[in-house]
Amino acid sequence: MVSFSLLVSQFFVLLRRKIYTMANYPDSIDRITKARLRLSTFGSIFSIALTMFFIGALSLFAFFSMKFLQNLSQKIEMEVLFYSDVKEADIDALEKQIKLKPFIENSRVSSREENTRIAQQIIGSNYTEVIPNNPINASIIINVKPEYANTDSLNRISKELKQNTIVQDVDYPESIVKSVSNNFHKIQWIILAICAVFMVISMLLVANCIRLNIYAKRFNIKSMLLVGATPRFVRKPFVTKGLLQGIWGGLIAVALLALLLLYGNNVAPDFVDFSAMLYIVIILAAVFVFSMLFTMLISAFSVNKYIRINDERLYL
Repeated sequence: MVSFSLLVSQFFVLLRRKIYTMANYPDSIDRITKARLRLSTFGSIFSIALTMFFIGALSLFAFFSMKFLQNLSQKIEMEVLFYSDVKEADIDALEKQIKLKPFIENSRVSSREENTRIAQQIIGSNYTEVIPNNPINASIIINVKPEYANTDSLNRISKELKQNTIVQDVDYPESIVKSVSNNFHKIQWIILAICAVFMVISMLLVANCIRLNIYAKRFNIKSMLLVGATPRFVRKPFVTKGLLQGIWGGLIAVALLALLLLYGNNVAPDFVDFSAMLYIVIILAAVFVFSMLFTMLISAFSVNKYIRINDERLYL
C-alpha cells in the first residue's frame, strides 16, 4: 500500500514537471502571465481527466450492470424431480445425457440424502419417523444458458425433460423468471441510454473548454497566417498540445478508474467482479485512446475554424 501511494505521488510530481515543460513560455512574458497560462494548461488537463474518468466510470457501470444481470439469469435453477422408486444409477445416466444439451450451462445431481435434509429443514421436523418409506428421491439441478433464461424457452425445456418416463416433474421459479425476462432488456436499454446522455454532455464540456482556449489565441493564429505561415504549420502546435493534454488527462483518468475499481471490488465484490479482467482492461485502454484522439480532433477542428474565418468575424 505504501509503495502504491509513493507511485501515485511520483506520478503527480512528474505530471507537474511535464505541465511546466509544456508551458515553457518566453522570458518576455511576465511571471503573472506565465502563472496564468500554466494554470490554464493545468486546468485543461484536469478537466479532460475528470471528463474521461466520468466517461470511463459510466462505461464500467454499464458493463458491470449487464454482467450482473447476466449472472442473475444464470442463477435461475430448474430441478428435475423423479419418482421415489427410480434408481440413482438411472438418474446419473440421465444427468450425463442432459449435460450434452445445447441449452445447459451446468448441471449436478442432488442426492436423496441432500434433498431429505432440505425437506426436513423446511418442515421443521424429521418426517421420516412418521413416514418410513421416504417419498423423496434424488433430483437433477440445472442451470441454463443466459439466452434460454426466459419463460418460453424454459417451458420448452421443461416439456422436453418431462417426456422421459422416469421424470415426475420439472420445477423452476416461474414468477421470478417472468420478472427477470420481462425487465432484463428494459433495464439494459435504460442503463445504456443514461450512460450515453451523460457521455455526450461530458464530451461537449471538454470540447467547449478546448475551443475556448483556442478562441483566446485566434489573433495569434491570424497573425501567423499574415506573415506567411502555412495552415499546417499553424495547426501543428495546437494539435500537439491537444495530444499531450489528452495523454496526461487519459493517464490520470485511468489511474482514478483503477482506484475506483479496487474500492468497488472491496465494497461490492458481487457487482464489481474481476473475473472478466480482459474486458475491464479493454475499457481502460479505450478511455486512454479516446482521450488522445478526442482532444486532437477537437483541437484540429477548432484551429481550422480560425484559419478559415474572415477577419471581420474575429471580433465576434
